[in-house]
Amino acid sequence: MAHLHKQFDDLLTLINVDPDVLTATRERLALARKLAEQHPEGRTSYSSGSIPMGTHIQPHAGAVSDGDGGIILDRVRHPELGPDGRWEAPHAVTDELVAFIGPRLRDPERTPSYPQARVCKSRRGLKIHFGAPVNGTDVTVDLILALRRREGRGLWIPDLKRAPGSKKAWSASDPQGHVELLTSGADALRRTRRRAIRILKAWNAQATKPGFSSHQLSVWAHEFVEPGMGLVGAVHTVLLEAALRLQHGEPTKDPRCVSADLKPLIPETDAERRLRVAADKLAKAIAAPDDIDTVAEVLENLFPKTMRERERAFSATSAPLSSTASLGFKGASLLLPKTRSWREDTAVER
Repeated sequence: MAHLHKQFDDLLTLINVDPDVLTATRERLALARKLAEQHPEGRTSYSSGSIPMGTHIQPHAGAVSDGDGGIILDRVRHPELGPDGRWEAPHAVTDELVAFIGPRLRDPERTPSYPQARVCKSRRGLKIHFGAPVNGTDVTVDLILALRRREGRGLWIPDLKRAPGSKKAWSASDPQGHVELLTSGADALRRTRRRAIRILKAWNAQATKPGFSSHQLSVWAHEFVEPGMGLVGAVHTVLLEAALRLQHGEPTKDPRCVSADLKPLIPETDAERRLRVAADKLAKAIAAPDDIDTVAEVLENLFPKTMRERERAFSATSAPLSSTASLGFKGASLLLPKTRSWREDTAVER
């Protein structure tokens, strides 16, 4: 295996979520969904985002671990809600769920119980803070309130910060369909795509202001990663093809044809430049995959925050360590704990 490819495998280890944190995120999301479904408004719930897609990362020390999901409301009980009704937003329903879930999380007779838990009203629904960090990481849950669309696939998602009755207070999305799409395909393709998304998310997180949503990076990976690609080639292809798309002014369509076109979080000219610079740097390493100094320079340029913070964290730990001098980093050797592994296969408060 070329040195560059080995370093990308090690990089995946660097951005792994602590297994205890990952387990806690899954368990707390499941608990939040269960409690929400016990309320009369909780018709059904779902998981979305990185947890069911296997693309969860912890790019640097102290990062928050979020579990994402949603509650689908009963349209029959609330015919006035959403674009298929009178455009009303679910403020009252959200308040009810906040008041319902908070005390149950803190109930000392419940196992597990979270006596410091807080449930807040967020822009899209509920934000749950459990008040119980796991190995120094705050593990939270976001629950979106949603309605099934009367016509077409997907859901109506509210924006509770918009004026009541505003037609901008609802948008169409298909979070369940996105999970289905991004976990489809042959095993090898799914694995490469999943690993590429994790690397791309870590790269995006290096910037003070990330340029892209995780969803947009995932959609690009779905579009551009093809069978037979290796991890390094897949990441470079996504960076390059996304840059070309922005350069040509072409839109990134929602692959489920439900929501609006996906746009960068920063001006498109800046986003295109950021993608192209990263693609060019990686191309330099691809051209010399066994040149230790070149590979080290490229990785330090693409993932500076991850490298610095992990080096400090690992050098301070007393856990068994394995040296990664083979990574080619200049200066102090970066250390990886042997136990970290990825398992591949507030307006209202109560």
